[in-house]
Amino acid sequence: MLKYTRKKYMIPKYKHTTGDAMFRKLISNIAFSPALVGQLGFYAKRLRKEETTRRIGLIFTVLALVVQSFAVFSPPESANASSPSNFIYGGVTSLQDYLNHYDANTNNIRDLYNTLGITRQEMAAAKLQYLNSKRDGLISWGLTSHFSYAQGERTYTIKTSSGAMRTYYNRPLTLWNSAPSGSNYYIYVGYSAKLGWFGLMKVCGNLVTKTVPPPPQCPAGTVGTYPNCTPPPKMCTIPGKTTITADDARCKYEPVARCERLSVTPLANNLYQLDGKAYVDHGATIAKYTYVIKRNGIVVETHPASSTSDTNQYVFDSKGVEGDYTIELVVQTSLGEMRGDDCTKTFHIAAPEKCPQNPSLLKSDPECQPCPGDATLWIKDQKCKASLVETKTAQNTTQGKDATSVVAKPSDRVVYSLNIENKGLAPTSVSIREELSDVLEYSSVIDNGSGTLSNKVLTWPTITLKPGEKQTRMFTVQVFNTIPAMGEGVSDKTSYDCKITNTFGNSVDISVDCPVQKKIIEQTVSQLPHTGPAENMLFAGSILAVVSYFYARSRQMKKEVRLIRRELNSGTI
Repeated sequence: MLKYTRKKYMIPKYKHTTGDAMFRKLISNIAFSPALVGQLGFYAKRLRKEETTRRIGLIFTVLALVVQSFAVFSPPESANASSPSNFIYGGVTSLQDYLNHYDANTNNIRDLYNTLGITRQEMAAAKLQYLNSKRDGLISWGLTSHFSYAQGERTYTIKTSSGAMRTYYNRPLTLWNSAPSGSNYYIYVGYSAKLGWFGLMKVCGNLVTKTVPPPPQCPAGTVGTYPNCTPPPKMCTIPGKTTITADDARCKYEPVARCERLSVTPLANNLYQLDGKAYVDHGATIAKYTYVIKRNGIVVETHPASSTSDTNQYVFDSKGVEGDYTIELVVQTSLGEMRGDDCTKTFHIAAPEKCPQNPSLLKSDPECQPCPGDATLWIKDQKCKASLVETKTAQNTTQGKDATSVVAKPSDRVVYSLNIENKGLAPTSVSIREELSDVLEYSSVIDNGSGTLSNKVLTWPTITLKPGEKQTRMFTVQVFNTIPAMGEGVSDKTSYDCKITNTFGNSVDISVDCPVQKKIIEQTVSQLPHTGPAENMLFAGSILAVVSYFYARSRQMKKEVRLIRRELNSGTI
């Protein structure tokens, strides 16, 4: 009996797959020492406690995985993740999301890409890459102005599908850097057959390029200046009517009449012989010749001569009066009065006085006018034009110093001075406009200097600046009593960056005394490892596997103990 029992209940049948030493010892010796049944009961109780503990561990591990999944499917967003300059407010989650905005023509981006030559197919083929603003030398496009011309910002104006005009702004992406090494962005990178390399920023939807395309031009086969492009008119092909359009009612073969020519031959005693010739065809007839004689632009004689002949002659007596003469021959025909360049002649009796500023004009010419800023120049000379120079300064009146040389403290007052000067030679009209989006993040306007503040833009009425005239507009802002601790922007790295920046000709940067906790948190966050939700899920999954393994092991050992105790009770062992 003992031999049978040992062979039947040796380790090969009940051996625990984990190799637990205590369990192996009990099972191996229970057939020889029935007193071990008490230890087996103690071991069963311990296994139940171990199973409970491991079940709790498994439940908490599963809950941790559920919480972590929220970070994967609904990642956190910065409280300052969007900017008014974004093509797509808040950015996109996928390339398909971007294409949906393209189809909806959000902020006229489809009109812009059509103008630049980027097709939807080229956008759909873009691949997500992780690029650096400093290393890759990119140009960022946006909806609003943020930097000065000297810093590299340029405008690009297009005509939208609704017929309106819209202006976009492009500038080096390095201007948004938050660190000397540049900023990193996820960008959908594609290639356009017309534009070349282009990218679509995931965080804001803005376009990035490596070059700035030339301003839009009228398409081939059209005339005019963009955006007023029209097809060229179809001209009449009938000889003699090629200067009129094909849809003109006169573009057809019909009776023809014209003033053929006029010749002027000087004779003696201040006499001039005028010989006129007309041409008629297809039933047209001649009724009268009329010679209109002008001196210095004023009619001094009109001589009508009734005739049906195609030639006529008249002798004009100038009486030697000095002046610039113009003689025009008008032929009255059955088709009306006929004139022509060949029927208008001029001659001079003594040289007329010339325009002092432009010798190609007569002094009596209405266009003979001096430039307002330089009487030696003609009013239409290329040098006679306006030239505006914009400059800006800021004074911290609370600390009594230049605002750019000190750190602005809470409640400090800063007075901005906007200067605009016409250094050209001609007067011009100008509207003064000040963008305050960045200024209003840390301060408020307490004196608008007679301007109008609307949508974070301060404007003044249009003025006319004479040559050499300079005007100044001033306004005052006050730093908030409590400086916001808002985190730095994601798509706009200059948003809440502890600096007040704005541009009027030149950029003025004022440092702000931000709260210590903001500086510590942003410095700490920048140094933390960027593991991301994928790494966290992998780590949690490993823990779940280990906990599940030990829980299953406990359940298996508990089942084996239960089987052994049942066979002990039945007397099999």
